Amino acid sequence: MSVNMKCYDTTPCIRCFACMVGCSVENRLRLQRESHIGIEKSVQNRLTYLSHLSPQRREFGSFPNARQVTAFHHCNHCEDAPCLEICPVDAIIRRDGKEVVVVQETCIGCSSCLDACPFDVPVIKDGKSYKCHGCYDRVENGLKQSCVSACPSSAMFSGTKEEVLKEAYKRAKLYTEKTGKEHVVYGADEVNSTVGELRWVTIVPKEDLEAYKLDTNPKKLVMSAREAVKVVGSVGSVAIVAGSIGHLIYWLGKRKEKISKGEVEEK
Repeated sequence: MSVNMKCYDTTPCIRCFACMVGCSVENRLRLQRESHIGIEKSVQNRLTYLSHLSPQRREFGSFPNARQVTAFHHCNHCEDAPCLEICPVDAIIRRDGKEVVVVQETCIGCSSCLDACPFDVPVIKDGKSYKCHGCYDRVENGLKQSCVSACPSSAMFSGTKEEVLKEAYKRAKLYTEKTGKEHVVYGADEVNSTVGELRWVTIVPKEDLEAYKLDTNPKKLVMSAREAVKVVGSVGSVAIVAGSIGHLIYWLGKRKEKISKGEVEEK
C-alpha cells in the first residue's frame, strides 16, 4: 500500500471546525462499535480524549493590525515516530499506509509515548493512551479520513504521498506568487533527525511557522537523553575494544622481548 498523507492548507481554511466535529463523531462511533458502549453515553458524555484534532485559534498583533490564525494540535504520524520507538510493550504499530496507531488491547498506559512525543500528542485516560489513528480502516477501504471528508473548503486533502505533495507544492507556489509572501510545505522534508518527515504536512507562510506552532526542531528531553546514552555507549564500547587491543599488543610485545632474552620456560 502507498504511503498515505494528509495536508492542511491554511489559506482556504474558513475556521468552521467541521474537521474537529467529524473527528469526534468518527471516534464516538468507534467507541460504540469496538467497546460496546451505548449511543447515549458516547454522545452525551464529554469524551475530550476522543477528539484527536484540536483547532486552536490564536490572535497576534494589535489594532489595527491584529489577526487570527487557527493552529491545529494533532498527531503528525512521524516517519521516525519516537512514541513507537520507546513503547515498552510494542502497543504502537505502523499500518501499511504508514499511520502510527495505538493498539488499545496491548497498551498499558505507562505514558512513555507522551514522554517521548515532541508534539505532546498522546492523551492518557483510564490506563490507556489515545491519539489520532489516521482513520486507517477508512483509508484501507477506499475512504477519506473523517476530517478530510468533513472539510467544506478543500483546506484539508489527502491521498498518496506523491499526490498530496504535488498538490501542496502547486498551491504553495501559487500563494507565493499571488501574495508576495513565501509559502512552504512544512513536514514535506525532514524536519529534524528526531521525527524525520511528517505524514501530515501544512501549507503555511514561512513567516507564520511559529504562529501556527509548527516547530522546526521538535524534540523531547527523554529522547535526547536516550540518543546521548546511545552515543556514550557506542564510544564506551569502542574505547573498551581499543583498550583490549592495546593491552594485547603490549602483552605480545613483552612476551616477544622475554623470548628473545630466553626468559620463557619450555612447557
